[in-house]
Amino acid sequence: MLLTFLFALASLQAPSPPQVQSISDLSQEFTFYMDGRFHAQYLKGVGRDARNWGSLHRLDLSNTNLLLLEDGDPHVPFSPESIAHVERYVREGSTVLLMADGGDPMPPGEALVAKLGGSLSQRAAEPPLSAVGADWEVEFRGGRVLEAGPEWTVLIQDAQQRPVLARRKLERGFVLLGSRGLFGHQPDAKDPINARWVTPLLVELATHKRFDPSRAHERAFAEHARAVGPLTLEYTDGTARSADAIAGEFALVRPHLVALTGVEPSPGMIRQLLILPTGKGGFSSGERIAIAAWWGGYPDRRYPMVELIAHEAGHSWVLPHPEPMWNEPIATYLGILVGRRLEMPEAGLTLERQIAAGRRHDPDFTRVNPLEKDAPRDLVWGKSFFAFEELERLHGPGVLAKYFQTKRAIVPAGRQGYSMDDCVAVWSRAVGQDLFPWFRSLAFQVDAERTDLE
Repeated sequence: MLLTFLFALASLQAPSPPQVQSISDLSQEFTFYMDGRFHAQYLKGVGRDARNWGSLHRLDLSNTNLLLLEDGDPHVPFSPESIAHVERYVREGSTVLLMADGGDPMPPGEALVAKLGGSLSQRAAEPPLSAVGADWEVEFRGGRVLEAGPEWTVLIQDAQQRPVLARRKLERGFVLLGSRGLFGHQPDAKDPINARWVTPLLVELATHKRFDPSRAHERAFAEHARAVGPLTLEYTDGTARSADAIAGEFALVRPHLVALTGVEPSPGMIRQLLILPTGKGGFSSGERIAIAAWWGGYPDRRYPMVELIAHEAGHSWVLPHPEPMWNEPIATYLGILVGRRLEMPEAGLTLERQIAAGRRHDPDFTRVNPLEKDAPRDLVWGKSFFAFEELERLHGPGVLAKYFQTKRAIVPAGRQGYSMDDCVAVWSRAVGQDLFPWFRSLAFQVDAERTDLE
């Protein structure tokens, strides 16, 4: 009897198996939102998600029942192989959600939409939007209407009764096509609009196909990887044409970062360079830096790419103790300094613009504390750049290298936390002068009593 009771209790407490096994595609266009945020907003608790970083037509979809797609970056057309792969996936019983809007020119995803029997349009959806045959409240961030024939079931329509979200059965599976404006956008996943009906709709369609929940649900990574000097260069079919050029820019930037900081990257950092199919930024995990293939109009414009590479790589110099408040500004400042060393005029202009933008909030940089939570971004960045420039003017060329060298020397790798008070203590040690009064004169609310660094 006791064993029966314990077994029943364990069954009640065991987590329910996932209903949805999804793949979020990052190969046609990388966005931070699709890198886990969609899942957090719409599928958390009902399914497991993995990311696809490799070319779409190479993706193993056999143990999934939902594929999440956006309409893609113009530099990466949906290949015929990828379109056929997705169509076959649906016909065999799975579900595809394609979030897309028409435009001029049309996005790459239009070719996939056409193969699945639909069409995008350039006509803006007119609010308010309403559900067809359902009691759904619809929030909309703007977008275009669809062209949907009789084989489609319209789920959401605009004020002119034109489709904005529609569903189609294609043999054993389903296609769900809708404007991107029906779903969240924020990279912090704090805007789960329409989740009350999006989640059950995805579960309803996806669960028509079974999958094996006992099998590991692993992400698919970029399929091309090769050694380029000390790096492993990672890229897909869609970013192959940019990979060598960006690797060459990194090789140019790296020695300048070493010269500016006076140290090598932190141990174990910058081993992989991943080329992202986007023009919208990059990221760093320390060991891997990821760079947007077409950032700032590259390759036609070089300076934005040089700054971005130095910025993302710079994060690997500050770890394991990223600067409070300065984590992003100091990385961009390193990029500006690299641009200066390469005699790129845009570097100085970038610096001047940001300092001027900061002065609009604090004209002489003595009144507004940049450490306040509501401090304007332009103030934080502009005052940071001003402080870096002033430190060099007051304490001589190479002061940034003295800071990095001192930080490596006196801050133990295993230390927990690194505050702004710690940061100023390191600066003070680096220049041989107590800089707490100087930072306070710029309204940085720092205090030597709050740090145990000498």
